[in-house]
Amino acid sequence: MEQKEPIGALFDSILYYTPDDLNNLIDGLTREQSFYVLSQCVEYAHKSGLLSLSESELASKALRVMNQKIVSQDIIG
Repeated sequence: MEQKEPIGALFDSILYYTPDDLNNLIDGLTREQSFYVLSQCVEYAHKSGLLSLSESELASKALRVMNQKIVSQDIIG
C-alpha cells in the first residue's frame, strides 16, 4: 500500500492529507483535541521565536491550569 504525502502540517505537527481532513478537524474539534491544538500552537510559537521566554512560560502555565480543570471536570462530571 502506498503512503500518501500530507498536503499540510499545522504547527509542524498536525498533518492533514486532504482539504476535507482539515475541515473535519475544524468542524468536529473535541475538548481534548482543542487542548492538544493549543498546546502545539504555543510550542510552535515558542520554537519559532514568536514568544518571549516570559510569554512562553505564561502560556505553558495557562495550558496546565486548563488541563487540570479539564481533568477535574471529567472526574467530577
